[in-house]
Amino acid sequence: MSDSGKPVFDETAPERPRSRVRDFWQLDLPLAVALVLCTVFTIIEVRRASEGVWRAWVYMVEWPMIGLFCIWIWYRFKREAGGGFARRWKERAARFTAEREPEDPQLQAWRDYQRQVRDGEPPSP
Repeated sequence: MSDSGKPVFDETAPERPRSRVRDFWQLDLPLAVALVLCTVFTIIEVRRASEGVWRAWVYMVEWPMIGLFCIWIWYRFKREAGGGFARRWKERAARFTAEREPEDPQLQAWRDYQRQVRDGEPPSP
């Protein structure tokens, strides 16, 4: 953050190219684990539902939906390769700070006073 309390974004920073190894560990492997777990839990709940547990019918539908949600999230991250999410959030943050109401002059005076006191104090031993 800068001295004025506003976040500082470096628009000149180059975006890193996506790494296949990084994508594998951060996107592909977690998706595979999530899909395996969703499949196993779906099979378990189908068995429980066939045994007459009524609540298992809800879970039998819920786990495939969670798996589809995981696939959707994975797809979004893959599609936004190259820092799309980071760039979008930086633009939103910049827009939010630009639309923010101007600061209270008394608050700014108080911050200036605190800065003067802090700069005027001798260093502690």
